[in-house]
Amino acid sequence: MLYYYPNRPTLIPADPPRQGHAGSLTDPKPDFLNDLEASGRYVAELKKNGDNCMLFTDDLSLWNRRKEPLRYNPTPLAKEAVRAELERLPKGCLVNLELMHYHCKAKAMKDLFIVHCLMTWKDKPLIGKTWGYSREILENEFQFGTHVILSPIYRVGFWDLFQKTDGEIDEGLVLKDPTGKLVYSTTPIRDVPWMLKIRKPNNKYSF
Repeated sequence: MLYYYPNRPTLIPADPPRQGHAGSLTDPKPDFLNDLEASGRYVAELKKNGDNCMLFTDDLSLWNRRKEPLRYNPTPLAKEAVRAELERLPKGCLVNLELMHYHCKAKAMKDLFIVHCLMTWKDKPLIGKTWGYSREILENEFQFGTHVILSPIYRVGFWDLFQKTDGEIDEGLVLKDPTGKLVYSTTPIRDVPWMLKIRKPNNKYSF
């Protein structure tokens, strides 16, 4: 996966120096994103500023990927509405999602679960399967609603999408290779597009 943030523009290479123009490392350049889009290799997602979590669909337990406490305190009405949608998800799944709640200024972002990818399906890790395969299962086998939604993906307009990020609710842009395969890892591996870390989770929240 490739991450691009408006407040960290040096992650986007500058245009090469031209006659009468020195390439700048302080400003993001459209050419690089346009080239990645034109390659047809990637799809783009907006990186939301939420709490990235893993969800077990069997017991609807959540934990933070950094083992930090979840600062999630929904109203009883919101909790019941969210639970009703989560209960419709297939059992035997481990789902990676973004929990939007405590620090969002937009009301529409409260009590919102944005699903990014599926790590296990029918009690089996999707090791060796591609991100695209995981996405197809989410699109065809899962029922989403207003509180639990599937993250939109984009195949064109990467630069325009990046320009709309604000570094706050929309932190940046994530490019994903649909052919990238899921691998096991105990530590981050450079240039691996999709990973499942091996560590014991601490349950931080249950519905």
